[in-house]
Amino acid sequence: MNRFRLLAILILVWGLLIAAASAKAQQGPGQQLVTATYNNEPLEAVLQDLQEKHALRIFYLDEWLEGVRVTQAFKAEPLLSALRQVLAGTQLTALHYDPQTVVLVPRLSTDTDTAEVAEAIAGAAPESTRRRMVTLSGQVRDAKTKEPGIGATVVIDELKKGTVTDEKGRFSLTIPAGSYTLEVRSVGMVTDRRRLQLQQSRIMDVELFEVSNELREVEVSTVAPDQNVASLEMGVARLNIKEVKTIPAFLGEVDIVRSVLAMPGVTTVGEGATGFNVRGGSVDQNLVLQDEAPLFNSSHLFGFFSVFNPDMVKDVTLYRGGIPAKYGGRASSVLDVQLRDGNKKGHIVSGGIGLLSSRLMVEGPLAKDKASFILGARGAYPGLMMRYVPDKSVRDSDGYFYDFNGKVSYTLSEKDQLILSGYLSRDSFRFGADTTYAWGTATGTAKWNHTFTNKLFSTVTGVIGDYAYGVSSETAPYDYTLDSDIKYKLLKADLNYEPSEKHQVGVGASATWYKFNSGELKPTSEQSSLLHIKMPEERSLEAAVYLDHQYTLSPKVSVSYGLRYSSYFNLGPGEVYVYNPEVPRRASSITDTLYFDKGEKIKQYNYLEPRASLRVTLDENSSVKLGYNRMVQYIHLISNTTAVSPVDIWKTSNPYLKPQVGDQVALGYFRNFDDNSVEFSAEGYYKKLYNLVEYKDGARLLLNKTLDADLLPGEGKAYGVELMVRRKGKKLTGWASYTFSRALRQVDGTTPEEKINRGELFPSNFDKPHDFTVVMNQQLSRLISVSANFTYSTGRPTTYPESVAKIGGLLMVNYSDRNQYRIPDYHRLDVALIIDGSKKRNPNSISNWTFSVYNLYGRKNPYSVYFKPIYGGSIPQAYKLSVIGSAVPAISYNFKIMR
Repeated sequence: MNRFRLLAILILVWGLLIAAASAKAQQGPGQQLVTATYNNEPLEAVLQDLQEKHALRIFYLDEWLEGVRVTQAFKAEPLLSALRQVLAGTQLTALHYDPQTVVLVPRLSTDTDTAEVAEAIAGAAPESTRRRMVTLSGQVRDAKTKEPGIGATVVIDELKKGTVTDEKGRFSLTIPAGSYTLEVRSVGMVTDRRRLQLQQSRIMDVELFEVSNELREVEVSTVAPDQNVASLEMGVARLNIKEVKTIPAFLGEVDIVRSVLAMPGVTTVGEGATGFNVRGGSVDQNLVLQDEAPLFNSSHLFGFFSVFNPDMVKDVTLYRGGIPAKYGGRASSVLDVQLRDGNKKGHIVSGGIGLLSSRLMVEGPLAKDKASFILGARGAYPGLMMRYVPDKSVRDSDGYFYDFNGKVSYTLSEKDQLILSGYLSRDSFRFGADTTYAWGTATGTAKWNHTFTNKLFSTVTGVIGDYAYGVSSETAPYDYTLDSDIKYKLLKADLNYEPSEKHQVGVGASATWYKFNSGELKPTSEQSSLLHIKMPEERSLEAAVYLDHQYTLSPKVSVSYGLRYSSYFNLGPGEVYVYNPEVPRRASSITDTLYFDKGEKIKQYNYLEPRASLRVTLDENSSVKLGYNRMVQYIHLISNTTAVSPVDIWKTSNPYLKPQVGDQVALGYFRNFDDNSVEFSAEGYYKKLYNLVEYKDGARLLLNKTLDADLLPGEGKAYGVELMVRRKGKKLTGWASYTFSRALRQVDGTTPEEKINRGELFPSNFDKPHDFTVVMNQQLSRLISVSANFTYSTGRPTTYPESVAKIGGLLMVNYSDRNQYRIPDYHRLDVALIIDGSKKRNPNSISNWTFSVYNLYGRKNPYSVYFKPIYGGSIPQAYKLSVIGSAVPAISYNFKIMR
């Protein structure tokens, strides 16, 4: 339609000019004088103003003026001269038929070139225009909150080319000059579709509105309809918080980590266990980030709640493979959680009330459209319900947690943004009447985003953090406190450059300083029989530089490669024991002690960490991807328990404890069906791990100054196949995934004391070959939906006694090789009914109810199997421990008030 309008206008102008020339009309282009001031006004508004003030008729197409703004001042300026100045920054020219009629047309190289005019009339640009490249860049934001639209799809329809916005909502496309249709899509938002006349590079921001009741019949695409096929990413799971909230949760609390566990390749050792395992990696091999701040514990109350406040979360990304070079410091995965920036338009109060936990969030503008704040708080109080349990030991137990999030975003200028955020949490849990476990985290983040040009961006980030944990007892004469903590400071700078649509370059550097306090035991009364013991502190510095380059070779082939170079320094003050090399390391084999002053280098490690990915598109609906990455981890969680506990300690790499290294290669096939509403993926991977931490039998980990002598270096390998089918954009949404995987370990030292299972491969504590998960959400009506989550997995490995003997009246138990048996398989079904008031017509007050049942059919899934002798007998009896052995109903109420 626009081409015919252009054709009509050009024919009209051409005919008028010919007629005027043949009639020898002597009328000039208009001698009116213009006096006006325009300050960053839209060009369309300027033209309207000129028409009204000077009795003009100006003809043009609306899309030619989109995004063009004018800053000019005129004083008695001839109209013709003023129009030329107004149009100077565009590819338009003004044709004057008479003093009252002006027509705007695309500028040609010469006004008298008949061939070029003919080309324009035919709808084709001249050769010089067709070859000229322009850049369209900008930012996608939420129209209400002004928050960046992460992962939105920006597509040029005519070229079938597009991109996905980054974590700041930015995008950049370099394309030939011309007229195009731009489409911007994002989860839960109304698709923005507009015509653009791109004759020069321009910056354009797009604001998307949330889907409202009036638009319920409009089908809205997800983040990127074909992103799983078209992008280079593999082994990456992205979860929008709206998707997370549809998954049935324990006790009605929306949980980020439990949602991550529903992804293929992610497992846990059981209910009530802290952390998660990714593709054969241990819990400490996951880099968990909250607004760039590393977290050392991702759970509250031993894994029943995650540390992430769901109201604060904007975007969740889990990298299982294909990890970008900007991430480092862990050997298996990265969980990157981005928090919301806060509403810059109006104030909002929201929260929720549940049986065992509640939360509250407040957000709003500090300076309208420039600065915003957001504050969130949560608390859990399971101790209230424990008081009504018949078992006295349970009644004597207690527990709670609380956490606070705060964030301030300030737009300094069009090119600069400052973001400040903080997090504070505290957990406490007491078993029975004496032993109390406690841990807490405090972090602060400052981030400065700067835009140099529409192709060059930078981010500078500083983080300070403190993770403190410990245990205490009030039982005399062994009353004590045992406290440990990790303090760190992080500074990093990232620079992103997009010289063209085919190239994306990222460079950066980072440095992290650590101080580990691995334990201080203090008696808490004069009657205590314990002595004061303080472990020496450990200090270290981790530094890295990286380079990433993504290159599109052709529409069907693209590659990404990167290199990270990291260095690690174990620093003094400190002392290092020298062991006799002729015998296994133990306390009795110490031959000397080396002392190091403050800041002196004790040990240094350097590693190259290459990354590479390849995508080959088979057709518009399918692709094959290949990836490789090496990850290096310099800090270690020292734990010989199946699940992480609050008393487990972290240690720095040193002369005896080498960095963990993980090499992974992966191959994947991705295909979409039914107009991109159904996604299928199959990924296979193989991972080799070096310098893993294992333990001698009977190792003592707490308050052990010769701990290095009880640690054994090991190797590991993990491999598997992950299958996933995902349905989106319909009333029935969700996914089903199946993973077959193995996670094996090997410790083959030079002596029998330094071997495990005679140096043979053995299953890790979290080796679970079969894992199957189904997550579904069915929209029954505009307000009501039901969801279900079913999971099945192979029981984890354990060590059982194989025989017993009585020696001198004492019972002696002979155990099997490590991890040669398995506990029973695990399976569970959760359901939820959601009454979603956010879809009601009142936009200022929203509420919803969630009714859920966790473990619907009351499966007594064993967390562990343990053995103890039968009274008066000699054969140990097996017992199963189930953390949650019955159905757990819950109800929660959520609300949001806006003004």
